[in-house]
Amino acid sequence: MFNIAIFGRPNVGKSTLFNALVGKRKAIVSDLSGVTVDRNYETVKLNDIKFNLIDTAGILDKVIDKDKAIIQTLKAIEQSDLVFFVTDYSSGILPYDFELSSILRKEKKNVIHLINKSDVQNKYFSDKEVIKIGFKEVIYISSEHKRGFDDIYNYLINNYNFDNNEKKLFSNNNKHDDIKISFIGKPNSGKSSLINAILGDKRLVTGPKAGLTIDTILIPFSHKNIKFSLIDTAGIRRKAKINNSVEKQSVSKSMLAIRTSDVVILVLDAKEKLNKQDLILAKRAIDNGKSIVIALNKWDLIEDKNMFKRYLREKIQISLSQLHDVKILPTSCHEVYGIEKLLEEIISVYNTAKIRIPTSNLNKWFKLILEKHPPPMVKGKKNSLKYISQIEVLPPRFIIFCSYPKEIPLSYMKFLKNSLKKNFKFTAVNIVINLKKSLNPFTNQK
Repeated sequence: MFNIAIFGRPNVGKSTLFNALVGKRKAIVSDLSGVTVDRNYETVKLNDIKFNLIDTAGILDKVIDKDKAIIQTLKAIEQSDLVFFVTDYSSGILPYDFELSSILRKEKKNVIHLINKSDVQNKYFSDKEVIKIGFKEVIYISSEHKRGFDDIYNYLINNYNFDNNEKKLFSNNNKHDDIKISFIGKPNSGKSSLINAILGDKRLVTGPKAGLTIDTILIPFSHKNIKFSLIDTAGIRRKAKINNSVEKQSVSKSMLAIRTSDVVILVLDAKEKLNKQDLILAKRAIDNGKSIVIALNKWDLIEDKNMFKRYLREKIQISLSQLHDVKILPTSCHEVYGIEKLLEEIISVYNTAKIRIPTSNLNKWFKLILEKHPPPMVKGKKNSLKYISQIEVLPPRFIIFCSYPKEIPLSYMKFLKNSLKKNFKFTAVNIVINLKKSLNPFTNQK
């Protein structure tokens, strides 16, 4: 597909432009520079044409590791067919802009110079500087108000052929055959490094400083002819420590990534003991019906490996009984250890979570379990559980019709859930059981 990279100095509105073209709040925006660190990809439909759009880091930002940001941004430019070079009308053309324009000329890329925030008054703005910067195609836009987007469309449609790309895109979108995997964990647990190890490429910016990943990044990946979408999320701290708007946006997007994933990888730092924040993150994934695989990262730094793994298993059994059968897989990004086993477990959990049990088989099991272990009575009356049906996969979701759903104890629901998982081999998969009051056939229902 046709690739367009957005390029420019920090805080000229690249992520706002990205969001406006995508039509969703995909990239985090802020008045602070340095919010975008990694490449962010998304498909854009502009009128009747489609293309891949790549958001990039502000290349001269000094907040993060400058060299790594430059590498990520230059890779985006290398992959692109066209570059949107963004400058800021409100501040005018600055020396940084000239420095960046020279980089583009060396790369010999086709460029559209987009002058953003053109709806802002600036009597000192100089058109001479625009001419001096040297790009032939110049369009004045306002990303916030979507001004100038028709001019962008007209330039693209008149200079590039999108017909074949669009047909290809439609054929891809009609098949949802990728496994969406989100990587969650505390800051500096090694989520980005683990994704880089899976990819075999330094695709994401990493470093010893916690909190380098701010936005949620989705990366396509293929392994043994199976397609994945790897979703890197911002490290989530305790709620009491989240005190600025950028971090709040980061956490919100991380939670969205969990909700839209097929499998969640909880990345733990093996150098640290399991704590409350790790358990809270796991519980959030479980509450959203997601199956979890635990990646015990930085495994090469642990001396007594058997003792640590026993400690972790015991801690999970006590503190998070819902994960009693979760797989705990040691990984090392430094030694590229455990990656193959992690991918195999992801595929296994995903395939298991897609299993649909025939209603007849479910109710045979249900009848036997009720005969052996009937539910508690309700005020001397039998709480009749009528039948069970599976209504969804990913996660496997079941519904039980009964006389008094509100009177079923949590302990009995836990028993049913564990029995169902064991009988139908939903190993390491989170299942959801909902209760619904059975209707009285002799009552007229409106």
